[in-house]
Amino acid sequence: MDTPKILVLLMFATAMLSWILATVKWAVDGSLPARLAVWGLLPEAFAAISVRSVAALLRLKSGSTPVLALKTCVSDSNVEDLAEALRRHGKQAELQSLELPYNHELTGTGVQQLVQAVTEGGVELEELDLSFNAQLGDAAVRVVLPLCVPPFRVSTLRLVDCSLGCDALKLLAEHATRLRLNVLHLSANKFTGLGDILVEVMEAPVLEDLALVHCALSLEDLTSVAEQLPYTSLKSIQLASNQIDGTGLKVLAEQLPKSQLDELGLEQNLLKSEDLSCLGTAWAQRPFSRLRLGGNAVEKEEVANFIKTLRLLQA
Repeated sequence: MDTPKILVLLMFATAMLSWILATVKWAVDGSLPARLAVWGLLPEAFAAISVRSVAALLRLKSGSTPVLALKTCVSDSNVEDLAEALRRHGKQAELQSLELPYNHELTGTGVQQLVQAVTEGGVELEELDLSFNAQLGDAAVRVVLPLCVPPFRVSTLRLVDCSLGCDALKLLAEHATRLRLNVLHLSANKFTGLGDILVEVMEAPVLEDLALVHCALSLEDLTSVAEQLPYTSLKSIQLASNQIDGTGLKVLAEQLPKSQLDELGLEQNLLKSEDLSCLGTAWAQRPFSRLRLGGNAVEKEEVANFIKTLRLLQA
């Protein structure tokens, strides 16, 4: 074989060996998915499979990464790696949304490290989701609260199924007038008997979207919430799965015309077709765009006809 051909083959073999060794190294250090995403060979979402991969993505990518979503892979044992990546690269990445649901080995201490990294790194975070982390409890609110008041910018906070209780609500209530939150989702936390504190939380000046699905609200709680509606900036409230019956609906309907609500979620409650007349009366006084009634003791066809009638009244 000619010497030039042998040299070409050697160079090719050397390049292939170098590529294989580099690939193995990147696979071991967790940066391979991030590198493939940066090179356009993988969707960026596929790089968010581990803390190390996300840290590498933030380090390697020159453009913006507005959303980071990490599920079931963040724990107190590796949270410092994520915190350091946020501290060093979060601002440059223009990170706006951090989603960390279902990370059951992450405690309040770990979340505190992330919050500290966001503040120290000057990350202008706007959305934070810690949902489905029941192990956090009231600490979830305690550690993230600093991000929800000036000078920080978190306007969307989701704490669904975080085992929140009285202490968490009291913290939100104490700082309600300073909260920058537009969206607050607190569904799947048991708030029975805490209606008076919820009312204080609703006083947040720019709060427009409140979710209280499956929160075990009593009639007294619902009454407190309903009577506060005219004095809030709320445009959407979700009250599905709270055992609301005809009596509760009447309490709610009385306040609807005086509120700013444009969306009302009442799915999976105890409503019957004969309970809906008060809702129709409220709609006639002040129509709103979206009404959800699925999963009640009302046939789908009845619900459809009811909505259709309301829209005819609006027209």
